[in-house]
Amino acid sequence: AYHSSFNELPDVHQVDNVSILPIRTKVRGPAPIADASEADVFDETLDLFCANSLFRNFEIKGLSDRVLIVLILFVSDCLAKISSACTVPAQIKAFKTLNTLAIDSFAIPGDASFP
Repeated sequence: AYHSSFNELPDVHQVDNVSILPIRTKVRGPAPIADASEADVFDETLDLFCANSLFRNFEIKGLSDRVLIVLILFVSDCLAKISSACTVPAQIKAFKTLNTLAIDSFAIPGDASFP
């Protein structure tokens, strides 16, 4: 399994055993703003998605690995929602499906329905 490179970051804030990692954004929020020239946690998730989704077990070596696992599960859920249609969805239909998924309530770690 490939682990998060953000496990090595010093002074990362954490909330309930999950790291608050830097992201590239122009909107202020609780997460620190990442440098535009560097990959953020979402880039890392997309880079490691194929490799890590094939593993049955994943050893958590740091708090950033928990974030990586949740994001990989979310990407997997997004792909499942898009591919559930019999035909290849148009870009607009896929966008609407993913937007609906993003605003629906979802299980978080600790919930009984969390995968």
